Amino acid sequence: MNWGIIGTGNMGTVIMNALIKSNAVDERNIYVNNRTFLKAYQLKDDYPGIHVLQTVDAIADTCDVIFLCTKPKEIVSIAHRLNGQLNEKQLVVSITSSVSVNHLEQLLGCQTARMIPSITNRVLQGTTLLTFGSTITEEMKQMLTQTCKLFSSPLEIDDQYVRVASDLVSCGPAFISYLLQSMIKAAQEETGLDEKTATQLVETMMIGYGKLLDENLYDLNSLKEKVMVKGGITGEGMKALELCVPNGLNEVFKATHQKFYNEQGHADELVNQLTTKN
Repeated sequence: MNWGIIGTGNMGTVIMNALIKSNAVDERNIYVNNRTFLKAYQLKDDYPGIHVLQTVDAIADTCDVIFLCTKPKEIVSIAHRLNGQLNEKQLVVSITSSVSVNHLEQLLGCQTARMIPSITNRVLQGTTLLTFGSTITEEMKQMLTQTCKLFSSPLEIDDQYVRVASDLVSCGPAFISYLLQSMIKAAQEETGLDEKTATQLVETMMIGYGKLLDENLYDLNSLKEKVMVKGGITGEGMKALELCVPNGLNEVFKATHQKFYNEQGHADELVNQLTTKN
């Protein structure tokens, strides 16, 4: 089976790395295409066995599973372009929340799915979110799910929760990085501790924190309670966090959902325009 990746930006590269590193797919069975041909070809420095194709049409002619890893508007345009070139045995996968399987099904006559990855998949960890089209076969559904299990914990997600789940799974690492960087900056400003030392302390703390969860020694709540001795210093710091953090996080989800609804609306309009022309 041949696997195609259209768009070799951050997430396209994460998917390729995860497929190869987990031994889910032999690199000789991976075909990539990118608008900037040189950028795609540079991936051969790490994976010399992959194939770089110059057109999306060549991907369609060669691959059984095709990941569309571009911006939402481009995903819709590429799907429309590929209509008529794909058969019912092939699978096209969107990797963005705002382009749904319903959008793909309106544009394509092949099997469809949506898979939202996380940068954590690069180290064969984290979750992938899956949504399946109405025409996908049980065999293809199981094949994609089992493949994802080799580098993640796949979860089939309802459309109504796909955005918030994406915030936690895919956006989460960026949000946490920002919070940790803010913690480092505050430590510098309030105490004079140098940035290098503060960063080292935070990064090693996070590695250990992840292992505590990974080994099921604690869950989020029990870990917090274990550290926060009653009447202690941690408790005083927690009081300050409780005053400033919760409302800010509510605003995060409001902002991501507003952006999602806008992008989804644009995708709806573009799909309607393209299907009406046909």
